[in-house]
Amino acid sequence: MKILAKILLVLVSIPVFFLCILSINVRFQLLSSRFWINTFEKNAVYSQISAEIGTRLTSKVVAGGGEESDITVLSALVSTDNLKYFFEKNIQSFISYANGKSSEITIFIPFSSELGDFSEEISLMDFLDEFNIAVVSESDIQMISKYGFFSWMAFVALLTLLVLIFVLLYLLTDSGKSLVSQGMAFILFGTTLTMAFFIGQFAGEVISRDFTGSSNIGTSLMAIITPPIIQNLIRTWIWIGILLFIFGILLFFIKKPAIFKSK
Repeated sequence: MKILAKILLVLVSIPVFFLCILSINVRFQLLSSRFWINTFEKNAVYSQISAEIGTRLTSKVVAGGGEESDITVLSALVSTDNLKYFFEKNIQSFISYANGKSSEITIFIPFSSELGDFSEEISLMDFLDEFNIAVVSESDIQMISKYGFFSWMAFVALLTLLVLIFVLLYLLTDSGKSLVSQGMAFILFGTTLTMAFFIGQFAGEVISRDFTGSSNIGTSLMAIITPPIIQNLIRTWIWIGILLFIFGILLFFIKKPAIFKSK
């Protein structure tokens, strides 16, 4: 009976381990504006988007019988600096709202050119109403403000469950016996996390290779934005996986202290 209980706990620990890692990614990375800003800046995302949009504008103007010089002003609107400011301001607004630090999401449209300043600040709800966008409701937007709280709850709950699993494994281990069950759990998860790292690496490469330059501009832009986000999220996974694998092996040589009862 003990063996079956241990096997079950070890198997359950793997998805709990993985969900715990994901909750850390969400709480301390995805819900941090610094994560997004640094990722985009270090991977030249803004300049790539600017070049992609500029190329498409040129193609459309030329195909319509115009000259490349005709899009000079339009190209200035989607310059690297304008896009950087646009992304950073809106990311900060969204993350602040998601963490419950602001009362609403404000959309920033900070484009400027030689023709003048087109900057505008508007609440997300007003923006959706103005452009008659009904895909997102007000209740959906309000739910976003709870993301920060939910992420903390998920992290604490998963971490608590993980600790409980290992406490039970320890209690099910006979005194004087090696901590094999705990070791197997760490080894299996270390292996799983390392494999997930390589799968993530491969997925990022496939997205970048197969979807960049797509005829659909949305798909093409996602191919620019998504790979660096994936890379930044999983970059520590392989090291954590290796360390957990090594720690799991070490547990094979550690025994639960024997309990000596006095006569």
